[in-house]
Amino acid sequence: MHGHTSRAASLIALATLFAMTASCAPGGDDRVPLLLDAKFADSTSPGVVYTALRDVDTIGAFTHRDVKESSAAVRSWSASGVFWTLNDSGNDARLFAFDSTGQDLGAIVVPNAINRDWEALAAGPCATGQCLYIGEVGDNQARHDVLTIYRLPEPPPPGPGSLVSGDSATALRFRYPDGARDVEAIWVDADSAVWLATKRPLRDAAGQTRSSQVYRLQPELWSTGDVSVATLVDSLPNFASRDLRTQITDAALSNPFGDPAVPSRLAVRTYGMVYVFETDRRSGRPGKLVGHCSLESLDETQGEGLTWLADGRLLFTSEKRNAPIIAAHCP
Repeated sequence: MHGHTSRAASLIALATLFAMTASCAPGGDDRVPLLLDAKFADSTSPGVVYTALRDVDTIGAFTHRDVKESSAAVRSWSASGVFWTLNDSGNDARLFAFDSTGQDLGAIVVPNAINRDWEALAAGPCATGQCLYIGEVGDNQARHDVLTIYRLPEPPPPGPGSLVSGDSATALRFRYPDGARDVEAIWVDADSAVWLATKRPLRDAAGQTRSSQVYRLQPELWSTGDVSVATLVDSLPNFASRDLRTQITDAALSNPFGDPAVPSRLAVRTYGMVYVFETDRRSGRPGKLVGHCSLESLDETQGEGLTWLADGRLLFTSEKRNAPIIAAHCP
């Protein structure tokens, strides 16, 4: 960890956290003050302390030379020990398979997809069994009215050094009901609905900064063929600030297939924090906040990816060639 003293002043300025609401009613959000990690903030501040990650372990690094902007990560549910990642805007439409130590397991070309700004990746159920969902949802300037989720059956990893063409992806084109949004975090629930959480702070009617908005794409929208409209259903507590460390960059559901034997948790990461929520096992809707940890100990250059390991730890990835892969518990 570096620069804790220099970071303290800027982090103290972020000491208001927006509470989770049962629904996103117009007119603003209820708010509760939370305290930042005590090593950064005045310990006399009221609220909940951000805890440190536990059992932090750098377990590997990406070895594929073309993995240089890992914006998302997801664990395979069909092949034990396999994970997938992608590069973001301007790169080829490829998915990269790797193991938990970062060893290359091959790459898949998604033949009918365009990588304008791939920022999110999730696993979940589909009509053919198990699918990967690619979020063409990045929009830094909030200029794109229509976005795309690509869905394809999860392929087997092709093997180290291999590059093969995957199955054609089905595309769900959609827009938000309240204007363009920048999103880097999606998850898929046991009903195969896609959930999206906004990255950047928004303003309410009174000009106050709001917490992250949560949208849902219902499963039946995949069969319409038209541009669908996402439903605004909820909000997530996160620091409503333009500080980069508070912006949401990925999310991961621990139980996307609704297995009753598997705890259902949603992890949401920013550049500087990770939140863990209980979720409804069937719908994937976030509930009680059960963990909130500082990511300071990861010392990432630009941390963006997040997924669950089978043992309940979180796996973190970041954007640069040969980026480290780090595992930890929260809380």
